[in-house]
Amino acid sequence: MANVEYSPKKVDLFFPARRGNFFSDIPSGNDAAVCAEMARLAYCRKEPAFWFDRDLITAILKSRGFTAQFFESKGTPDGMGTHCLLALDTGNKLAIAAFRGTDAADPTDLFHDADVLQIPWERGGRVHAGFAQALAHVQNELLEAMNALDYKSFYVGHSLGAAMATLLASLRKPDHLYTIGSPRVGDNDFLDTLEGVAVSRFVDCCDLVTRLPPENLLLSDTYSHFGIPSYIDRNRKVRENPTDAFMLDDRLQASADYILKYSWISGNVAVRDLADHAPINYVEALK
Repeated sequence: MANVEYSPKKVDLFFPARRGNFFSDIPSGNDAAVCAEMARLAYCRKEPAFWFDRDLITAILKSRGFTAQFFESKGTPDGMGTHCLLALDTGNKLAIAAFRGTDAADPTDLFHDADVLQIPWERGGRVHAGFAQALAHVQNELLEAMNALDYKSFYVGHSLGAAMATLLASLRKPDHLYTIGSPRVGDNDFLDTLEGVAVSRFVDCCDLVTRLPPENLLLSDTYSHFGIPSYIDRNRKVRENPTDAFMLDDRLQASADYILKYSWISGNVAVRDLADHAPINYVEALK
């Protein structure tokens, strides 16, 4: 499948790696696009199981000058659970930790997404219980590997993966955190633990996940985003921190346009609120 400027296809939402053609037309200096593509690559698995397709990922990364290390949940059926790849560019001493997001066929991911009540976070504040539990599957091993490196580091993830990348940034400060279609992760006290972390928070137009969990889930559980939005408008232009009024109007027009152009076609996602969550749509905009 060739790259596209915008995809309404179900396959790109539910199976982000199937399109292939990774890193096409992305220059090495475009860190945001490279990291977004790393987050899409993290979905590459040995279908129908969930383990990383390590041989394929290693070959793809080698073509970009990276080697790879893999961190996955242990002892789970068919490789279900948490997945993080660590891409290493030894020449430039760069490490990119990329987390896989929610796989709709993996019930453990869905359980973590649904466990929205907050728990105390080890660095302070309160965070989404499911996100913290997902990171815990690989946290110690991943931190040990990264602490052994004297490299510049980027963290990235899409969806659930973005939440785990944010939690990791609280534990070990990266040089830059890139979040792709991220949900809210914790309360304002948790955000204080991220002070000094450089972040780019990309929000694709109508992407529903970026508006979850609600800011006021319960009186005791409040959620806030980390970082101003880098908002991808309906014309695929990235706008830094637009007003709420602009985003509301843009989303309304985008949703109406989507119904007329895409919703009725077989194989397409029914609503733009979900279609905009597809990783390829972030990658294309950031190119």
